[in-house]
Amino acid sequence: MAQRDVVLRWIEQLAKVVARLIHGPGPMDLVLAEDQVQDALAQHVGPLASVVPKLDVPSAAGLLNDPERIFGYAQLLSLLAAVRHAAGDPLARETHARAVAFARVALSRAAERPVTWENWVEEAEGWLAAEAPRADSQGGHA
Repeated sequence: MAQRDVVLRWIEQLAKVVARLIHGPGPMDLVLAEDQVQDALAQHVGPLASVVPKLDVPSAAGLLNDPERIFGYAQLLSLLAAVRHAAGDPLARETHARAVAFARVALSRAAERPVTWENWVEEAEGWLAAEAPRADSQGGHA
């Protein structure tokens, strides 16, 4: 299985866990959900985890370099936005917008534009136009 497929499956599984922590069954656990996403973000970007959130999207994407890594970061950031939205954080929409911006950069850098990425961006932009994202969508986006 290709590295990309492993990362995509990992993000999909995390999205399912986060959706359960937000929507049940069982009690909502937003602290655990955010911890899970923050841990995943740290694993995904490694030593850049403290730098990437502080940079503008083009600069951060430049450090992440690989379109697949950038897109994975976008999906994880969108999951973080979903958790924060569930917690009532008014900045959750900004986090989601940043995730979409990263996904657009990934698409622009991809040698072949994966249809799944294009669909993800289209869906995510729809949420920006309507209401803040949810964690129970496939592919790790919020």
